Amino acid sequence: MLKVGFIVDGVRWIIGQRPARAVPLCPRDYIELDLHLDDYTDNEYTSKKLQCEKCNKIYSIPRFVYYEKQFILKEINSRTYKTMHFINIDNEATPIAESKVSSKDNRFFVVSRLMESKTGLRLVVYAGEKGKKEKTQIFVEPEIKRLSFDQKDQHPTDVFTKLEAIFSDGTKVSQEK
Repeated sequence: MLKVGFIVDGVRWIIGQRPARAVPLCPRDYIELDLHLDDYTDNEYTSKKLQCEKCNKIYSIPRFVYYEKQFILKEINSRTYKTMHFINIDNEATPIAESKVSSKDNRFFVVSRLMESKTGLRLVVYAGEKGKKEKTQIFVEPEIKRLSFDQKDQHPTDVFTKLEAIFSDGTKVSQEK
């Protein structure tokens, strides 16, 4: 299993298990850092310094050690949260299926999401050039017989040059610019 550590505020951190805890490591010696105590501090709630027992180097951190450990856990968790898909249980739109496709040269993308919304099934198609903010969004709502696009984004004809549709009876139709 691949082990991953993190560098935050110049200190290496690993996450211990059961319960999760942040453990600071010396960036040079990879030994666990100790709390650096001086005349003004006596615990991790009042110290902003960590010390390596091996090389005696002292590392200053921006928060008290206790709060830095909490911050590290939150920061690492946020990386996981960013990759999660969220299901809206407020009856807005619940994703059912998703598909992502890129062009052969990996320059363009198309993402389609089928969702269940208040008005029924909704297909949302996002498309555009990778790395650019401009994109188009097309909305298909078959139960209310509506096809629309997001007015704030690019017009679909600015992005697509060919559209192909396959109907329920197997008929295939394509349209080119």
